[in-house]
Amino acid sequence: MSKLAYVNDIVVGAVCCRIDEHEGKRSLYIMTLGTLAPYRQLGVGNMLLDYVFSLCAKDPALENIFLHVQTSNETALNFYKNRGFEQAGVVENYYKHVEPKDAYILVKKVKS
Repeated sequence: MSKLAYVNDIVVGAVCCRIDEHEGKRSLYIMTLGTLAPYRQLGVGNMLLDYVFSLCAKDPALENIFLHVQTSNETALNFYKNRGFEQAGVVENYYKHVEPKDAYILVKKVKS
């Protein structure tokens, strides 16, 4: 599932996610969410994340949303924490071509 964000016919942001099943539990995994630098702080990322939340609302079997964030990416970490995500762990050597290689796992429960 994916969605693009446009401003005047220019793609300025995108989100791509998939459904994961593990031990009988369904989760939505955000593979990527990004906004071009000049369009940050304008609500594009929030709009894309709202789209993800709307997908979850349509599937009552989904229990949570999760994603990975590079441990040095404080901006992304704060963005997700402000939207209700919590740090659930660290994956060492998650990234192959960037430093630092470690990633936080962030999770937001969508089912009580």
